[in-house]
Amino acid sequence: MDMPNSRPVVVFGCGGHGRVIADALLRAQEPVAGFLDDDPPAATVDGLPVLGSRECLGRADFLLAHAVIIGVGDAAIRRALSTAVLDRRGALATAVHPAAVIARGVVIGAGTAIMAGAIVNTGSSIGRFAVVNTGATVDHDCVIEDGVHVSPGCHLAGAVVCAADAFIGTGANVIPKIRIGARAVVAAGATVIADVPPGVLVAGCPAVVKRAGRPPT
Repeated sequence: MDMPNSRPVVVFGCGGHGRVIADALLRAQEPVAGFLDDDPPAATVDGLPVLGSRECLGRADFLLAHAVIIGVGDAAIRRALSTAVLDRRGALATAVHPAAVIARGVVIGAGTAIMAGAIVNTGSSIGRFAVVNTGATVDHDCVIEDGVHVSPGCHLAGAVVCAADAFIGTGANVIPKIRIGARAVVAAGATVIADVPPGVLVAGCPAVVKRAGRPPT
């Protein structure tokens, strides 16, 4: 696992997802400076100040003083803002709730959030700006690439590969050695027993393609 964040962390997005990330950081005794949001509901959220908007992500002084984690569910936005921070030589924070169980040697990329009750077993790797959400399980030797969102209550069996920006919906189950293609969407509650092509939507038990997509460019 990565070392704890060395700078005060700012969470971009003070909606539900961002608030859960902030709570995970605080429970892990990480220093949290506050939120950024383009349209905050108030000046403080859950007792933390809103420090500004995404304009702050373009300021060298702000990035020098803080680590940033993007608390937005949309993979495209999360990737774009995370990449912008890195391009400006800023630091991405990592959030791991202390109630998550992470096997020894698991690599967790910068900007990733792992929520309460999640389990990541031995031999697995988690990419950058990914999400392993509440109560999700990632069994041995899985590969979760950059930008993937494993939603609450999902169960990935051993040696599953989730390619970049895939979305695994709440309560979905994936049998061993399956590949979920880049930007594919697995609907909530689906049971995946065959590889999922890039960019498609699959649903059902067993999961079948409901909407075609385009392969990654």
